[in-house]
Amino acid sequence: MAIHIKVLGYHIDVFQHVNNARYLEFYEADRWDWMGKANLIEWAIQHRIVMAAVNINVNYFQAVGLGDELTVISRMDKIGVKSAVCYQQIIRHRNGVDEVVSDAYVTFVFIDGKVNKAMVIEDELREKIESLKNKTDAFIEV
Repeated sequence: MAIHIKVLGYHIDVFQHVNNARYLEFYEADRWDWMGKANLIEWAIQHRIVMAAVNINVNYFQAVGLGDELTVISRMDKIGVKSAVCYQQIIRHRNGVDEVVSDAYVTFVFIDGKVNKAMVIEDELREKIESLKNKTDAFIEV
């Protein structure tokens, strides 16, 4: 899955480029879209499960400016016992060339809303997360 973003004025900071914190919003928007299309969000709400990011490692390769056309893509990278890692890229499309302007690894856990503790990723939850592995677009090698 992927979302497309055109960089608008409110995305730009005083230095005339997208601020590093805004990239986190772009990444989060794609994760919500990606998981929504996989019906993970609805399922989690029904089961009182909350997904929480616990670590984010972001690389910034190129500045992004006003009017740039971006695509944000995500894939499940690893699924552990209590956490999973999502890999994401932001790709700029300019003059017929696609280039990665940023990438990120986001580690998250699932919290049982009834007891407020991280859950073991097993059974139906594991199946839901595993299904995200097949819902990705083409990544660019960085």
